[in-house]
Amino acid sequence: MLALLSWFFQAVFLAVVVYFALYVLLELRVFLISRKVERRELTELSHPGAEPEMDFWPPVSVLLPICNESEVVERLIDAACQMCYPAGTLEILVLDDSSDGTTELARVKVDEYAARGVDIRLVRRSSRKGYKAGNLVHGIRQSRGEFFAIFDADFVPPSDFLLKTIPRFRDPHLGFLQTGIGYENRDVSFLTRFQAMEMGHQQYVTVGLSEDGDMASLSGSSCVWRRACVDALGGWNASTVTEDVDLGYRAQFGDWKYAYIRDVVSMSMLPETISAFRIQRERWGRGLIHSGFKHVKLVFHHHMPLMKRMHALSVMFSSVLLASIYGLVLLSLPLTYLVRFDGSGVRWGGLAFFVLVAIWALVNAFGARKGAHLEDRTSILKHLWDTYRYIAMFLPMSWYYFAGGVRALFGVYGDFHRTPKGKEGYRSVLPRINTVLMAGEVFTFLYSLAAVWVAVRTRNYFLVPLDVTACFGFGMVLYWTWKERRAV
Repeated sequence: MLALLSWFFQAVFLAVVVYFALYVLLELRVFLISRKVERRELTELSHPGAEPEMDFWPPVSVLLPICNESEVVERLIDAACQMCYPAGTLEILVLDDSSDGTTELARVKVDEYAARGVDIRLVRRSSRKGYKAGNLVHGIRQSRGEFFAIFDADFVPPSDFLLKTIPRFRDPHLGFLQTGIGYENRDVSFLTRFQAMEMGHQQYVTVGLSEDGDMASLSGSSCVWRRACVDALGGWNASTVTEDVDLGYRAQFGDWKYAYIRDVVSMSMLPETISAFRIQRERWGRGLIHSGFKHVKLVFHHHMPLMKRMHALSVMFSSVLLASIYGLVLLSLPLTYLVRFDGSGVRWGGLAFFVLVAIWALVNAFGARKGAHLEDRTSILKHLWDTYRYIAMFLPMSWYYFAGGVRALFGVYGDFHRTPKGKEGYRSVLPRINTVLMAGEVFTFLYSLAAVWVAVRTRNYFLVPLDVTACFGFGMVLYWTWKERRAV
């Protein structure tokens, strides 16, 4: 029986290693494309060409979906009303699903700008059915624009946002575009810095995916959609909590083109509390994994070259890969106890895994710093320490995605909890899932500690680097939880 279990655990371990290897190779390819684009853009900056004349200014509706965002709603409306665009072709709709004082703050701002001649309206509905997706569907029914520019409540778009994005839609096949995102509170703590780097890495990779014409997973804010594209796809789907990703996948499978404009940057805010972060990432993991499995058939039915098909699978199932890393953490204890790693297959598999992790860590951290525009210079030791902490945080994230994947497996698709930004998380009433995730953190920290102890007792040290890193990563989030509770 023990031999059978040993073979089973080894097979699962090697399957994850092979999966991870394919992902790393594909990401490395995209990373090299992004580097080429970066060098080309630097050349273009040093030899600027003439600015083309722009006479393409169709009607645009700016959609601002909000729900209980009293801390940021006023600055959002201010920023939206300061965007430049030809008079008579721009309307702003504040789509308010709030149940607190946010509504009154928004109403005062809307009335203030309406009195100045700005075409702006406050749009409310009778229920929050469908959450953000339902709010957007309701909003576009009230709109008249040929294009929708969408900004979440914590975003601040630049004043020239529309002037730089709308002309791209001269191409009738361009269905939507995504722009860059920066973070105002990036340097508040290591938690916010980690998030900025992780998002920066995603943006840096998206540059390469866009350049190569590969499928990408795009954000639902700081973006522009063509109405004809949204109508053709049937709008946002409330059956998933990542309605933006779902609509993006459907658009790309529907042969609509997308564009990614990195040099147009809207500023946003990150969660500053570990509770808000873990709730957000469980929701993202649940929605992304659900969307991946929901659309996987289209990857094989849709006509595309093999490399593009592999990139599509890599993008759609990157969340599954992250969740499977948590599976490796759980396997570390039985593997350490049952396997001596003297078989050539599992030994080479283990070595390959750690080599791949090192390559992925260096490439990911480099892309993260580039994407997040982190220009601070540090010593090599400090840089390596920060990189290790950055990589260690992916292990708690793997738990959140694992939990989200399990919930998606059991049909929990619509359990939506908005993410409080800034320090608001300290005062928010936390949903039950926060306690469940926190209990999992405690369990995994102790479990990984036990795996290290077994490794020392049996002198089987092969998986100790994984277990020590898990202890470190989960130890960080537990420490932040303790600090957060003390601050309440």
